[in-house]
Amino acid sequence: MQRPTAQQAQQVGQISDFAVHNINKIFKELCSVLPAWRNHLRTPDEFKATRASFTKGMMENGIISSEQVKRGLAKARSQESDFFPSVGKFCSWCKDDSQWQAAFQRMLIHESAHSLVEKKARAETAWQIRNSLNAADAEKKFKLAFEKYQGLDQQGLLTELVQLPPRSCVTEFDKQRNATIVRPEQFHENSVFARVASKGISHE
Repeated sequence: MQRPTAQQAQQVGQISDFAVHNINKIFKELCSVLPAWRNHLRTPDEFKATRASFTKGMMENGIISSEQVKRGLAKARSQESDFFPSVGKFCSWCKDDSQWQAAFQRMLIHESAHSLVEKKARAETAWQIRNSLNAADAEKKFKLAFEKYQGLDQQGLLTELVQLPPRSCVTEFDKQRNATIVRPEQFHENSVFARVASKGISHE
């Protein structure tokens, strides 16, 4: 198993600290604007377990700033339903939809991708979006892919594939090796090597 780099460990620490230090404030605000939380969190143990789940979910989804949390709480206050959200729903409220929406529009009008996250999301979804999805499903598919790669990028796990050089790199050793002609008589008669060498002679 590959060990995380120092930078990745530092980032995880920052996310963990933010989630732990802010989770009580977040829960207090959510409970004040969504009074039906009592129907979902009936016991102290359920409340504690859900709070721990929120902390872990925020860490996994890269919710690491006060701006993101304010966005999520504002979304909670705008809900018609007063039921308590799942951790996934709250994290989605915290995220900035304008990023994936702008990336989606650039793909539709064939503009260049602005980031590796955007490029990866396009590669995963473009064929289905063009050939088999309606507008609503296309947006949903791209949004999920974009947020997945965005999360990987925030964890330092998203990298570009190594590009091959524009020209082949042939060394002098390669040239000498390829110029060497192997003859059947160099090997025992009827051996595998002799038969292979004779086939090479027939193609000269």
